[in-house]
Amino acid sequence: MSGGTTTLPSDLIEKILWELPTKELVRTSILSKEWRYRWTRIPEIAFKEDLIQLDYYDLNDHQLPIIIKEQQKNMRCRFFNTINQYLVLHQGPILAFTLSMETTSSSADDTSIKQILLDLSRKNTVKKLRLSLVCLSSSIFSFHQLTHLHLSHCSIYNQPASFNGFGSLTTLCLEDIYINNKALVDILSHSPLLKSFSMHKRHDNCDNHNPTPTINDLFNYLPLIEHLGFCVRDFQWLKCIGRGEASLAPATPFVRLKSLCLEGMCFLEENSLRCLLHMIRSSPNLEKLKLQNMLCGNLVHWNYYFDDAFYPVTMQDYSHIRLEHLIELEIEHFYNKKPNREFVKLILAKSPVLKTVRLMVHDKDEELKMLRSLVHAPRASPMVEIIGDYGGGKERS
Repeated sequence: MSGGTTTLPSDLIEKILWELPTKELVRTSILSKEWRYRWTRIPEIAFKEDLIQLDYYDLNDHQLPIIIKEQQKNMRCRFFNTINQYLVLHQGPILAFTLSMETTSSSADDTSIKQILLDLSRKNTVKKLRLSLVCLSSSIFSFHQLTHLHLSHCSIYNQPASFNGFGSLTTLCLEDIYINNKALVDILSHSPLLKSFSMHKRHDNCDNHNPTPTINDLFNYLPLIEHLGFCVRDFQWLKCIGRGEASLAPATPFVRLKSLCLEGMCFLEENSLRCLLHMIRSSPNLEKLKLQNMLCGNLVHWNYYFDDAFYPVTMQDYSHIRLEHLIELEIEHFYNKKPNREFVKLILAKSPVLKTVRLMVHDKDEELKMLRSLVHAPRASPMVEIIGDYGGGKERS
């Protein structure tokens, strides 16, 4: 920069400014007259609250927590004012907006947040929206142009009657969220272009008036899904599959699904295992499968009550499964029990292009036992590599 001007191309300047935190972005206005309002045209905005924390005060000073809370309240007020001023001064479209709160908002804060989201939705330009620790109002359903929605530590209630869906939404990520069946179904069933959906730590806002959907409903809601991830425990509708239903193919299988990530799996729990097998059987183009295993109860309990002859689902019942495109299998918290081994053997035998099987175990002895039990298992792929990982090193088979 020389004499208050710069010779950098405009598109490069914009890319640089996009990477700056919002506070630093606004500070560029003091560089020169040319830069005074350049920040107002950046289409991606992120506001992340930074409050004074209560963890470090002197326990002997009983007034200090009160003082800090008052300071937090004033800082939050200034935080909201800054956002409002930014939205007023901003020129051009806002394509991406992030609002991350530091602590749960109060009722007064909720009113401010509601107004911010309402003003933002009226621009009708936001395509990517990321909110954290925000109590959502009906304004969230007014963002009709959304392609990406990421909500963390939020609460979603029933949508307004005027909600016609997120017609352009392709990516939906929900983390540690309170949502009932009706609100979840309304969003999924009114987002016809969804390609990526993940949900972690779902809390159900109790709503006994709405029945739990079935596993086949999920297939129908997500016809274009390519990437899917959720916790089995949080998705109760996937546990309704029983012995009779397990043999039935869904009316609309996941023909486009490439990546599946399941948390809270338990190979010793019949419903979880049948759900998993049903899903991979209905995903003929699956390329990556990641499972986070959860032992059902205490490991000692299972070792005492069940020997290796016990497992709830006979893998021979699924001998017709063929995973022509599966490249990678990863299992976290892998336990060297027969249900776990039988599942891995099934995948090895039915995946002709499989390259990597990564099994994360809890200690070195478990890793060696696991590798010995799988080393001679039939493999459809000549290039597959079995990797045992216990954190202290890796062994390959």
